[in-house]
Amino acid sequence: MSILKFFILFSVFAGLAVILPYGLEYYFSVSVLSDQFLLIAFFLFFLTIIVYVISYLGIKKGGQNSVLSVLGGLTVKIIFSLAMILLLFLKTTENQKVLAGNFFYIYFLFTLFEVICLLRILRDRNKM
Repeated sequence: MSILKFFILFSVFAGLAVILPYGLEYYFSVSVLSDQFLLIAFFLFFLTIIVYVISYLGIKKGGQNSVLSVLGGLTVKIIFSLAMILLLFLKTTENQKVLAGNFFYIYFLFTLFEVICLLRILRDRNKM
């Protein structure tokens, strides 16, 4: 999967993942979103794209670099994500359980999508 194809598919996926909680709030009148939900979503969206590009280039380079680039990218992603959520925890006084739930919802969905796309690249590479 090329970088452009990933960007297009990931943009659609991210859009659906962000719209779904708003639909839940609208139709069921439950409060499931924090004020920083869109900030978390945009930050993790761009971070996921950066990490995917780094991992993609490492896989295309081949050898030991492919493993290091994937693991290094995921490590950098978790470190920056946890630093951002820590800053939001310290900054906000709203319901922090909702904030944590929003973070983990977006983080795990975006990471799942990224890993599935990277595994598709590795599967295609092993068939050659």
